Amino acid sequence: MKYIVSSFVLLSLILVVGCGEKSDGNTFVTGTITQDGKPLEGAKVVFIPEGGSGEGASGRTDATGKFVLTTSGGKNGSGTKTGNYQVTVSKTEMKWDGKSYVTAVVDGEDVKVKDEKTVHLLPVQYRNVASTPFKATVTENKDSNVFDFDVK
Repeated sequence: MKYIVSSFVLLSLILVVGCGEKSDGNTFVTGTITQDGKPLEGAKVVFIPEGGSGEGASGRTDATGKFVLTTSGGKNGSGTKTGNYQVTVSKTEMKWDGKSYVTAVVDGEDVKVKDEKTVHLLPVQYRNVASTPFKATVTENKDSNVFDFDVK
């Protein structure tokens, strides 16, 4: 009986260790986005590999302006590959002008709905890869992969 219990415990440990998450080669990346020194909530942060090759990563800021990167195929907080990146920051909201409507079909009937437009809340330079002033170098040392940017 003692042999069976010991064997079961050993087999369980092997399965737990052997079935751990497979590394995707990414490293954890985080940071903070501020606007004029104040936390910017709800901004989308995108790390785009310099030279245009490779997979980028993105995140969204919380109430404190903090973001954590995730690749498109990764789980939340999966980070990104090491390398040099251009960083874009954007924030939008839907606005209605108070008078424009469009017709939509809902349950087979024509219904008037507000014609809301996407409004960019940050200057174009921050959301455009060709003009962004923000750059980041992601390394294997996750302690150095904390990037803070301030938009004006």
